Amino acid sequence: MVKTFNKNDVFALGLISIIYLFIAYRLEFTFLSFLSELPSALFFISEEMLPINWGSYNNYLTPLLDTFCVAIVSLVFSSIISLCLGFLCSEKTMHFKWVRNIVKSFATILRNIPNIIWALMFVPAFGVGITTGIIALTVGNIGDMTRFYYETIDEVDLELLSSLKATGMSHLQVIRFGAVPQAIPGFISWTIYSLESNIRSSAVIGLVGAGGIGMYISNNLSLMKYNTAAMGIVLIVTCAIVTEIISNILRKRII
Repeated sequence: MVKTFNKNDVFALGLISIIYLFIAYRLEFTFLSFLSELPSALFFISEEMLPINWGSYNNYLTPLLDTFCVAIVSLVFSSIISLCLGFLCSEKTMHFKWVRNIVKSFATILRNIPNIIWALMFVPAFGVGITTGIIALTVGNIGDMTRFYYETIDEVDLELLSSLKATGMSHLQVIRFGAVPQAIPGFISWTIYSLESNIRSSAVIGLVGAGGIGMYISNNLSLMKYNTAAMGIVLIVTCAIVTEIISNILRKRII
């Protein structure tokens, strides 16, 4: 059966088109201007960034290792904090609605501030380097991970929790022996996903001075060593792809 457009579809399409045109007008952006600028951008890449300075990979090994360390350390900190907040947000483990609302609001605020903004705020406070990167990523991740965890807890079997409670277990024992075992696969899956996201984010926040390979790429760009910076970009993309493949395999084995 062939579906045809009805009046609602036409109205929605028209409304979306008007909104897009308004935004494009405000930004003074047109598809034609993009096409006109595209050749010069491609020329810059081919002339300045290519051929890639493959021999500079040695200089990136230490910053790349720093990036992994920042991602892992911040993941550990944010996981521990988010796990505690997750139990405070879930209807299955926290009976006081006002507590859930306060913690959820706190997590929502953190979640809506990008990691790079956290890094920009913390660089003046803590200085340039690895410590700032760990703090920025930890704070930035808490919002997302708290949501991942409490949604996982919300999906546990309520009947099992009720039956455990009926046996005389305390509230903490019900959480320990009922909610936690059911939620562990989800916790691990989301933590692996967060690690994958963390590695990408740790490279990005390095561009504003939070350490790691991003800062090294930024330095090379500032010195107009574009083909050396391109080597760093290739390494980041490669590491992100490898991490994604490994995390997908691990998640499939767990779930």
